[in-house]
Amino acid sequence: MNDIIDIEFKRKVYDKMLLWKRTKAPDYALFIKGARRVGKTTLARKIAREEYKSYIEIRFDRAPDDIKDLFVNSLEDLDSFFNKLQVFYQTKLYERESLIILDEIQLFPQARQALKALLEDKRYDYIETGSLATIKKKSKKILIPSEEYHLDVHPMDFEEFLWAKGDYLSYGIINEHFTKLKPLGQINKSLMISFREFLLVGGMPQAVYAYIKTKDFGEVDFVKQGILNLYEADVDEQEEENPTYIKSVFLHIPSELSKHDKRYNISHVDPNARLREYKGPINWLNEAMIINVAENVNDPSVAFNLSTIDPSFKCYMGDTGLLISLAYKNQNYLDNELYKAILFDKLHVNEGMIIENVVAQELVSKGNQLYYYKKVDKEKKRTILEIDFIIRKGNKIIPIEVKSSTTESLTSLRKFKQMFSNKIGIQYVLHNGDIKKEEDIIYLPYYMIAVI
Repeated sequence: MNDIIDIEFKRKVYDKMLLWKRTKAPDYALFIKGARRVGKTTLARKIAREEYKSYIEIRFDRAPDDIKDLFVNSLEDLDSFFNKLQVFYQTKLYERESLIILDEIQLFPQARQALKALLEDKRYDYIETGSLATIKKKSKKILIPSEEYHLDVHPMDFEEFLWAKGDYLSYGIINEHFTKLKPLGQINKSLMISFREFLLVGGMPQAVYAYIKTKDFGEVDFVKQGILNLYEADVDEQEEENPTYIKSVFLHIPSELSKHDKRYNISHVDPNARLREYKGPINWLNEAMIINVAENVNDPSVAFNLSTIDPSFKCYMGDTGLLISLAYKNQNYLDNELYKAILFDKLHVNEGMIIENVVAQELVSKGNQLYYYKKVDKEKKRTILEIDFIIRKGNKIIPIEVKSSTTESLTSLRKFKQMFSNKIGIQYVLHNGDIKKEEDIIYLPYYMIAVI
């Protein structure tokens, strides 16, 4: 595949981009952030083609020095600056009708600094795209403009995956049944099949495209392995953190998630490791949007961030399809036992990491921070209560438990409700079944995390 492919799937974030154009441009540049191959450039090109008379795309992974020099030495004469851009890219710019895309801007931070002058000029609109541009050390020597409107681009969620398959009806049905708490019946079985496909393929647009085009999981895995290799190459090229530490954290994610409690234990990476040595590498992966970090809270109040316990955390992959390929990296996909387990609906408890990861992915795509709750018996040194996820809804907290087996206990959920009854709203259990309600607990199919 080419290094950038225009795969124009319907994406929810596009409506937010249109809102930026209507309400924030030309005073603010749109900064589209996201992991590599998540679709940032495709989205920028889409709005450029559909909403502007012309556009220029400057790719800083291949822009010549003459173009880069304009952003450093030509800002005093913007007429000359824009004339040179138009001649080099053979594209006429129209005042208030043209867009300039600054792609992979983290590779040339000086262009980001130049935006202040360009935005004050107000002739054109600007979109920045970046994979690692949120990492502060990348831009420590420049003045970061305050006139940026930030949007995060995440992997496609389950609804977007259904859209890619041509299914624009199912989520209306899902919402209706969720609102009425009415079982889906046969529809649930059909949706579960699509959901298992989503688990295997993931939400990276190139992987989804490969699946839609070929229906071949081997081709899909080839694409995903390529993306994982890109991530590793990015780690080798960065200079902010120890690349060996970053890779170690990254490659251990599947094994840490496969444990019963899912918590990330740095000593499993290196018996002599200290958390302080690995904070930087973990933050690097998190800010690059390759992973999603869940923090433990000791007081599940509405203000979660005031009660987090730093040493205890979980690391999820930003994309569940990539997690499945990472778990069997450098092996033939036919040897990937997770493919078989998911396809034949035979996930075991220790494979519940896949379901928990996709729940984390869906929650993050909706703008949630990830939190979980854990209570430890200090004398016996064992966990006595744990809730997989907790989110906020108004002035209430919502506990969410993920069950990959019908035999798993709900003891933690019931104890949690007793301890914090005045703070808790609805309680949800995500399971491999249909909608039902038992006492004050609502059971939902896994894919309904998107409508909670």
